[in-house]
Amino acid sequence: MAAQPPREPPIETSTTRLRSGIPPLLAAYWTFGQYWGVWVVVFPEYLRSNGISAGEAGWQFGMMAAVSIVVMTLVAPRLQGLPHTTTVPAALGIMGAGAFLVSSLPPEWLWVAFVVLGTGNGLIDVFVNVAAQGIESGSGRPVFQWLHAAYSVGGITGALGAGVALTLGVSFRTCLGATALLLIAAAGWNLLSPALARAERVVQERPARVSLTAFLRSPVLIAPAVVVLFAFLVEGSMDVWSVIYLRHTLGATVLGAAIAFAAFALAMTFGRAFAARILFDLGPRRTILVSGIGSLAAGIVATAAGTPVVAAVAFLVLGFFIASAAPAAFGLVERSEEHPAVAIAAITTAGYSGFVVGPPIMGWLAQTSGLRATIGLMVVATIGVVAAGLFTPRRVAEAAPSFAGSDEEA
Repeated sequence: MAAQPPREPPIETSTTRLRSGIPPLLAAYWTFGQYWGVWVVVFPEYLRSNGISAGEAGWQFGMMAAVSIVVMTLVAPRLQGLPHTTTVPAALGIMGAGAFLVSSLPPEWLWVAFVVLGTGNGLIDVFVNVAAQGIESGSGRPVFQWLHAAYSVGGITGALGAGVALTLGVSFRTCLGATALLLIAAAGWNLLSPALARAERVVQERPARVSLTAFLRSPVLIAPAVVVLFAFLVEGSMDVWSVIYLRHTLGATVLGAAIAFAAFALAMTFGRAFAARILFDLGPRRTILVSGIGSLAAGIVATAAGTPVVAAVAFLVLGFFIASAAPAAFGLVERSEEHPAVAIAAITTAGYSGFVVGPPIMGWLAQTSGLRATIGLMVVATIGVVAAGLFTPRRVAEAAPSFAGSDEEA
């Protein structure tokens, strides 16, 4: 029998190379979610230890969001020529520094911590999503939903870990310091990741225009920006006010409230996985409408709840439905003529404008009308998701640029 010629090793396709860059990005968003999962549980201890009122905390969050907007508008566009293996680690490292400062600075200097946090937040939300968009468009497979699901998993592990730690007597400062170490570790992985570098070489286009002017050049981005604005408002409300609502208004224990938030984050994880598996093929418009309508119903129940159990179940349903709104909206950037870096920065900047106005209003509501009114603001936000979804285009009008995916019906 003739000898068989030696088999050549399989050729790595561009799609495989792109998808190999996903794990370090998932780790980035997991640690990002880990910080906010810890934060929502330790927030009451943060207020009490530093002698800060809910209204004052609202202004701190508003300042953080304002810094994020400035960073996304003025800083991110000027860094867009750098590789993902530089921008993503830098964003995570700055966020880690902010987490450490929140855990260690005295009350009169906490504004510095929120400025640093705002910088890291803005850079993470632009550059991690830009990297994910390049992989999703190049591979034709869902990435945004899995990326944001990793954030939700971080919320689960962070909330449960912080709940157990506080119950055992661990300081909230130690909990926040641990999240700083995780963010820096994720920064190191992305910095040294050959897989992310390989994915970077597949999608090499770089934009050269400022983000906010994208709305003038591509009005199709306005509807997804409004979706992200209201979705971020709902998720931000949960990340800050849900646990204190359960503890102070409904009488839940520290661990019970942490478990309730973890259930919300777990539902968001399943919601994004469901969207990635099922709703991705239905198109962004239907995904956004399903998300908004389901969130509206759950938000009404959560606001009217009289016990922690009812509120926790409502939060679980709310998490499942709201989970897919922002990732679906980000997926719409390929329908514009803008480069993804510019389009995502514009959409995220618009989304964060809700965080500038929302936190001071929520803090004022918490002090004047009670925390139930603060949670009720989420119901208004879910109506906004539905309304913006109705204005999302049904069909792509023309072929997208080379860096975007192919046309599809939504």
